[in-house]
Amino acid sequence: MEDYLPDLPAHLTEGTNVARVYLHVRDGIISGALRSGDKLGEAALAAELGVSRTPVREALRNLAADGYIEVRPHAGAMVRRWDPDEVNSSFEVRADIEGTAAYRCAERITAHDLLELEQLCDGMEASDDATLRSGLNRTLHMRILRISGVAHAEKIVTQLTDLAILTMTYRQFSDEDTARSDGDHRLLMRAFRLRDGPLAQATMRVHILSAAATLEERRRGLR
Repeated sequence: MEDYLPDLPAHLTEGTNVARVYLHVRDGIISGALRSGDKLGEAALAAELGVSRTPVREALRNLAADGYIEVRPHAGAMVRRWDPDEVNSSFEVRADIEGTAAYRCAERITAHDLLELEQLCDGMEASDDATLRSGLNRTLHMRILRISGVAHAEKIVTQLTDLAILTMTYRQFSDEDTARSDGDHRLLMRAFRLRDGPLAQATMRVHILSAAATLEERRRGLR
């Protein structure tokens, strides 16, 4: 489980001013204190956190790269505006690719691979921290893609897997959503143990599309 997504992204160094600014803005977005379209002024952030503008500028570049904000010429940085159609499409494509990968994974998985995946499930079930669970979940999905051997699948899904959306999805999960997600993972483990490709494929598709439905219900104010 060495490459799970920690509270601080791997490309930042803990304790630095860049990390402080990154976490301050990211956590404000996830909590809802900062909303879509809110502007992020370098000078204001520097004054608020007591740092120079240089680490603020670097943190904003990292936040943009991870999908939390967007930086536009002559307009500066602002909290990203989420396009619902784009988000839904990314989940649908992931469901197709990862469903196929789960099928192939069931055919190729070794006892060691399965143990590693089950340990990731254990870690998720033992944690109530959304950021940690999000990282472990991402690692689980990447491991399955790698085991599957489906050409280019891992690269494509990595491009589609927006870290901001993943973390925000977990932050919006109810207890029921969390239990469902954990149950999906355990059903996947069962399918892998049985080498049941069709069950693994169906479970993975439902798992990903259910997460998309959770986001859509929140967006529409249905829950």
